[in-house]
Amino acid sequence: MTKMRKIGCLVLALAMGMSLAGCGGSDSGTIRIGAVGPLTGDSSNGGTDELEGKQLAVEDFNAAGGIDGKKVELFSEDDASSASQSASAVTKLINQDKVVAIIGAHNSACTLADLEVINKYEIPMITPGSSAETVLTSGCKWISRSFPGDGLQCSALINYITTTGTPKKIGVIYSNDDFGQGGLKSLTAAAEAKGLEVASESFANEDKDMTTQLSKLKSENIDCLFIWCQYTPGALIMKQARALDWDVQFYSGTGTIHEDTFSLSDGSYVGCINSVPFTSTSTDPKVQDFVKRYEEKFGEAPSQNSARAYDATMILLNAIKAAGTTDAAKVQEAIRNTKDYDGMQGNISIDPETGEYIGDVMIVQAVEGNTWEYLDSASTN
Repeated sequence: MTKMRKIGCLVLALAMGMSLAGCGGSDSGTIRIGAVGPLTGDSSNGGTDELEGKQLAVEDFNAAGGIDGKKVELFSEDDASSASQSASAVTKLINQDKVVAIIGAHNSACTLADLEVINKYEIPMITPGSSAETVLTSGCKWISRSFPGDGLQCSALINYITTTGTPKKIGVIYSNDDFGQGGLKSLTAAAEAKGLEVASESFANEDKDMTTQLSKLKSENIDCLFIWCQYTPGALIMKQARALDWDVQFYSGTGTIHEDTFSLSDGSYVGCINSVPFTSTSTDPKVQDFVKRYEEKFGEAPSQNSARAYDATMILLNAIKAAGTTDAAKVQEAIRNTKDYDGMQGNISIDPETGEYIGDVMIVQAVEGNTWEYLDSASTN
């Protein structure tokens, strides 16, 4: 099944009011959890991958016995990468679907909008996709993150370029939103700590022509270009940079590491070096078992979005089970006391004070064949 057809099927299921854990409603014998992310719009492929990871986690958890004999039921809402729509979706999940906790959102701006809602209703949320530092520095005690945030990713990338070369100045082109601004802030802090200069240019997510910004950065004689945005504009930036006959080395984070980036960039993505918490080419037997089962269920290999969402869902469900109750405060405490969870991204812990991910960050390079080659790994433990 093609990705676009799968997205259509998921949207149809939502429109029909069906739980994505199965057809029909739930009863007192089930535990309801919510999911929110982009199933339509520019980030829909990443959002659909996340939803599939959540679905597989719920299926695996239920097959292992659920929670005290109760099955878990997943309710999903599309936020179309819109902050206001995401907040409305979370409100619906809480008030209408009566979920006890939520996995989401994908985009940092959406999760930031959701924080006001979960603060109001005091409902735990764990994000598998929002990397902006502000997600966890907002003062909201109900949010946690199950993958490396911008600070960890940017530090890993800057450490990599300074240990493998002698750069003096980096360039950053970033989306003018919470995700991009957070990336610029983290990259600047990490670069300046290593004595590097930083030149930066921003763009709006709806922009289609970034050649002016790229030309300015090219004139700055930078040693490498960091692209901090989602994969659709990121691919366009790579393509336009190469059209300027600019052979600068690309670096990026999890936002651009998607199989579609290869085709959307007309191959310009090949050679880009990314920070990422997961790759399906890992030789870890546990990962390969996950990849095999995912391919059997969904017809393609899991992306890093799928793996992050799988881990987030499992961390949440294990926390509910450990808490022995669906009481929100106790579930949130259990989430933040997660220690040494053996996930698809490796060994994961959650900082009990901040809700931040503690684990590894991998450095990979996009290569021919629409895949990534492992280069290095940085532990945050």
